[in-house]
Amino acid sequence: MQTQSRPSRLSARRQALLGALLLSGLLAGETQADLYKGVPPGGNFALENWNITVPADASGGTAGKAVTIPPEQLAGKQGYQSTWFRTDSDGAMTFWAPLNGATAGGSSSPRAELREMLDPGNLSVTWNGAGNSLQDALVKVTQVPSDGIVIVGQVHGYGSAPLILLYYRYDASKQTGRVIAKLQGLPEQGPPFTNHVLAENIRLGEAFTYQMRVSNNVAMASANGGPVARMPMDPAWNSETFYFKAGAYLHMHGDSATEGGRAKFYRLAASHPNDGLLVNSPAALTNATAEQPYLVQLSSTGGLGGATWKLVSGHPPAGLRLSRDGVISGTPQARAVSTTAHWFVAQVQDVNGSTHHKKFSILVRAAGN
Repeated sequence: MQTQSRPSRLSARRQALLGALLLSGLLAGETQADLYKGVPPGGNFALENWNITVPADASGGTAGKAVTIPPEQLAGKQGYQSTWFRTDSDGAMTFWAPLNGATAGGSSSPRAELREMLDPGNLSVTWNGAGNSLQDALVKVTQVPSDGIVIVGQVHGYGSAPLILLYYRYDASKQTGRVIAKLQGLPEQGPPFTNHVLAENIRLGEAFTYQMRVSNNVAMASANGGPVARMPMDPAWNSETFYFKAGAYLHMHGDSATEGGRAKFYRLAASHPNDGLLVNSPAALTNATAEQPYLVQLSSTGGLGGATWKLVSGHPPAGLRLSRDGVISGTPQARAVSTTAHWFVAQVQDVNGSTHHKKFSILVRAAGN
């Protein structure tokens, strides 16, 4: 994919339909994905196009510059994990940033935060606001610092301010929090900007979804499938490019090693569905029966051909696998039998690097049922 993503050549009507699909929230029957518990985060999430900055310096302390772990060390079942970035007991990809953590990038606030890299070897390969770009997540914030704020997602400008800053703000007096999006009016940090409450009454440790999208020079954010905050981008943004971020980034700093922010991700996917690329298989796939062969072909439309598929969050039920040509096949194991569907997120990519993801579910029944 080139540094400047090309605008999609869809009609205005189809663009609007695509926008509705991309921001739909994927909330139906929301539960936790099938996540392996004994592997690093790279064993459950596709991290080959992300790096991570953690709140520790090269010696493991906090006095020096925060280190960044490259994609080749994050990806896969043998990938990086640490105190700051690990798989929790429920399989969640978990980020921890203490107040006294090491910092980098000109910020005085610690972070354990992923940064999207379209090209794993080149930070400058980014995308522009004229195309279509989407980040989708399912997350729990389980710990907050004294100001109550943990930033969980960003659309960040390459060399400029964040276009979208999405954060959870906990109110200790009410014992609930809000999910808020800050939309930045100009590439320079500071006014003008607007804050939008996307969801309310979210308890500490309660899961919520969020979506951030930039399409046709409009910035958008939503949470839990609620109303979409929208901002037409000022022409000053036209020369800027962007990348996604996700994790736990604080709004404050201090001396404590135990006070900080902790976020647990159960779904994380970022896509750039240009040239009309769209996954069109139904979200609820054909039911499976334990110990009996299963075969389903995923499909997509648009794009520039050469579709290849991969998992980006979670896994199909035990015994099934997704191939690069979009076939889900195998024999479901008896331990996959459940009254609720297993879900996972798959992504298709065309020959030009355009991508689109979708959440799928499969219900596995016992033989004879």
